[in-house]
Amino acid sequence: MTHTPEKEAVIVTVKAVPSLFGELAAATQAMMPETREFPGCIEAHLLLAPEREEMVIFQIWESSEAQSAYLTWRAERGDFERLGELIHDEQIFRTYTLG
Repeated sequence: MTHTPEKEAVIVTVKAVPSLFGELAAATQAMMPETREFPGCIEAHLLLAPEREEMVIFQIWESSEAQSAYLTWRAERGDFERLGELIHDEQIFRTYTLG
């Protein structure tokens, strides 16, 4: 019997530097089409709460390996470094296996 990779859900909560929420939201929104096109991405959504200067990134991946490859790709491009200047607190990054 072959093992089928389990789908992985990712929820990242991000607080913007005060007064930079619009810039962070726009930069993250601009990255979403590439995320959705990345091999292994099933879904990717951006949830915005401007009143709290907070956003949530919600993604579903075919496997944890696909999601890991995506994170490596973003890091190598310097995307996280650029966004880091707009983020206030450390991101809350959670992964879940879809049952």
